[in-house]
Amino acid sequence: MQHPPRSPRKALPSDAAELTRLRLVMLHSAGIVPSEPWNAECERWFPDRLADDVRFAAFVIDDSAGRLVSCAVGQYTDRMPRPGQGPHVGHIASVATDPDHRRQGHARLVVAAVHDWLTASGCGQINLTASPEAEHLYRSLGYANVAGPAPMTWSAP
Repeated sequence: MQHPPRSPRKALPSDAAELTRLRLVMLHSAGIVPSEPWNAECERWFPDRLADDVRFAAFVIDDSAGRLVSCAVGQYTDRMPRPGQGPHVGHIASVATDPDHRRQGHARLVVAAVHDWLTASGCGQINLTASPEAEHLYRSLGYANVAGPAPMTWSAP
């Protein structure tokens, strides 16, 4: 049953377990199944960042029982000066909606909240990785493929 989306709020350290649960939903949808110790590590990782890191925020929507139904995480770093760009570059990650609450506008609301927070923090560029299912959402919010040199990433083996 569809309900109108609730307004996003900034996540609190006490949301760590639910943020971890939703992160697992996102990872499982990408075919990644972490081991049990990872879950505990992730749950321990969130509270300090949510309480003390001004460059990190998560926005969430909860249901009437206090369970999170959707989340998106944002963080930013300094960037070298670049003409026409702000002093920071942002990254949106861990966008997830509980399967029982999809297609109700929740992801759009939390991503927009993170985007607004990042731009208000001085981000002149915001990056994200889009799954094929979510690409249309990000494009509708103004995200596009980068023009210029191809973005590349190195990862430890």
